[in-house]
Amino acid sequence: MRNLIAGFIAIVIGLFTVSFAAIMALFIGVAAFIAKPFIQRKMAYANSVAEQGSFDESSLNKAAPSHNVIDGECEDVTVKSKK
Repeated sequence: MRNLIAGFIAIVIGLFTVSFAAIMALFIGVAAFIAKPFIQRKMAYANSVAEQGSFDESSLNKAAPSHNVIDGECEDVTVKSKK
């Protein structure tokens, strides 16, 4: 009897989860469908600006921060153990 009740509860929770996921997917799909023309317009504008050559890489160098940071692994060198 206990297994029957637990199984029924599991089925109810599973159906709730699947239906909630379907509703969320529907909302996300509608939002993507609405946003698609805006994103395409911005991408077309960005491509046209890049093709015209008005995008200058020197402006990126000026806007870059002045500190020296290298992305990658980090090794702590503050405390060195003597062997």
